Amino acid sequence: MKPITLFRKMHRWATLIIGVQAVLWTLGGVYMTVIPLPIIHGKHMMSDVQPAEIDWARVDIDPGLVLLANPDAHHVRLTMFDGEPVYQVMGERHSLISAETGKVVSPVSEESVRRVARTDFAGDAEIIAVSLIEEDVPLEIQNATPPLWRVDFAGWNQPSFFYSAETGQFVSRRHNLWRGFDIAWMFHIMDYKDRTDMDNWLLRIMTAIGFFSALAGMGLLIYRLGGRKRPEAAR
Repeated sequence: MKPITLFRKMHRWATLIIGVQAVLWTLGGVYMTVIPLPIIHGKHMMSDVQPAEIDWARVDIDPGLVLLANPDAHHVRLTMFDGEPVYQVMGERHSLISAETGKVVSPVSEESVRRVARTDFAGDAEIIAVSLIEEDVPLEIQNATPPLWRVDFAGWNQPSFFYSAETGQFVSRRHNLWRGFDIAWMFHIMDYKDRTDMDNWLLRIMTAIGFFSALAGMGLLIYRLGGRKRPEAAR
């Protein structure tokens, strides 16, 4: 087989294999560069509300008592949640304890989460659904620890706010532009399972094929340029 034929076949098959993925890489790259990251992160969806000041007149429970009742706790924080002073207890199991009565108020109620999410959300869209996630955390928030409250808002971008059902803390936010970015990232790194592994074998193989295709193309070009015959000089 002539070198030119070999180079042509190598280049054709390598390009055929890598072609579709190259298009996905290009489209995903365009998407990820056109939409600014601050929009993807969704910070504009959060209202600029300052944390409520602690109502000290209603704090009757000493934090030492909370620690005694929760010996495994490594962090106790006094804060306001849904208009009530509470202790957020972080340990083997997180919990929310009323600083007024000492009663455990976790998991937080759906009504409380609705009110908190309504305050946190910067827009005026209605809440269309509130759901409790106890297991099987969605892929879009796979690193969060259940149980979680999910609050979905109306609108083309379909914003979703996530809160810890144990402490009432805000966990994260998601929306359609973020979800589109996540899909583009998935195609970009070729991790179709968790969308986080940038060192997977499929990506390595496709990168090697792309490199091989480029080398074959260079070989084809060099062979053509080197083998071009010069026209004979006119006599």
